[in-house]
Amino acid sequence: MTSTAEERAGYLLLSLLQARTGASLTRRLAGEPPGRWLTLPPPELEREYGVSAKAAREFARARETFEAETMLRELAGRGISTLTLADEGYPEALRRIPDPPPALFVDGRLPEGEGVAVVGSRKPSPGGLETARRLGRALAERGVCVISGLALGIDAAAHEGALAAGGATVGVLGCGIDVVYPRGNGRLFAEVRRSGGIVSEYYLGEPPLAWRFPARNRIIAGLARVVVVVEAAERSGALITARHALESGRDVWAVPGPLGYPGCRGSNRLLADGAGVLWDVGEFLESVAPGRGTREIPPEDSVSPLPAGLPDREAAVLGALGFEPASADEVARRCGLAMGQVLSALSMLELKGYAARAAGGGFVRRASL
Repeated sequence: MTSTAEERAGYLLLSLLQARTGASLTRRLAGEPPGRWLTLPPPELEREYGVSAKAAREFARARETFEAETMLRELAGRGISTLTLADEGYPEALRRIPDPPPALFVDGRLPEGEGVAVVGSRKPSPGGLETARRLGRALAERGVCVISGLALGIDAAAHEGALAAGGATVGVLGCGIDVVYPRGNGRLFAEVRRSGGIVSEYYLGEPPLAWRFPARNRIIAGLARVVVVVEAAERSGALITARHALESGRDVWAVPGPLGYPGCRGSNRLLADGAGVLWDVGEFLESVAPGRGTREIPPEDSVSPLPAGLPDREAAVLGALGFEPASADEVARRCGLAMGQVLSALSMLELKGYAARAAGGGFVRRASL
């Protein structure tokens, strides 16, 4: 085995061990030739590197059946590439974070250059979803890769926006590289794979255990140059991504949320702590991707033209809606219709996908992609 092959094997083994124990070992073993880990006795791991007895035993068991060449052949047979810390192709931005994954499995490709991560709640408001889609699309239109976690909610909306613009997007998993989670995201996984890539530090078949998602957030932050938090509650995983970004020297931005809305308390706290205020998409793009516009981004408060063929009442009600929540009373005042007519029109607009209920009972207009 050549020196390079031995190093790759060492990092692959370390990757498997880290997936079993949940412990971060890269920093503890930094500086040692990774090939040494293939033969180091468990007592020495404990004594020299402070590895727990459990981790040392797991290490010994993993080595008994570990065959790097077999592992790499199986991945290659599925069209999955492998990058370890010993490889020149390993993303440099990720290599420089405090705790880089020993190995990275890629289904698809990693676009060149650093991207922008868009993250947030799995249960966002309709306005949050539209903001994430708009950001994803606007970034992709400027040739910026959109990075997120392929979760429900804000993550999925950001990917969808990038895909709608025909741009590149990367999804980072908290499970095995071949595991679709959540299961209902199969179509989105396939589209993201075609337009960019699916990335994981976990080998084939690893289940989506709860602790793996906070761990994967450091990869989202590490691959990105900028992290945007659209909506996040006080204990949202998106705040973990933001913390990793700050620890790695990345810029963090947040979208201001409505006063008192629980789903935005975490993201609003980021703003209070000094995160960049993303209140206008055009200004944000000029800050993170200056001079790369493919077309002018419409103002934040603009809405798209009314769909053709709407009945007059529905058109009047839709015209009175914006992307900020409005009560039915407010909509009625704006359009001059009776409350019963407004409620009937809102129901039809919801069914047709032109309007949605916001948190707190208001209504918002859905942005068209």
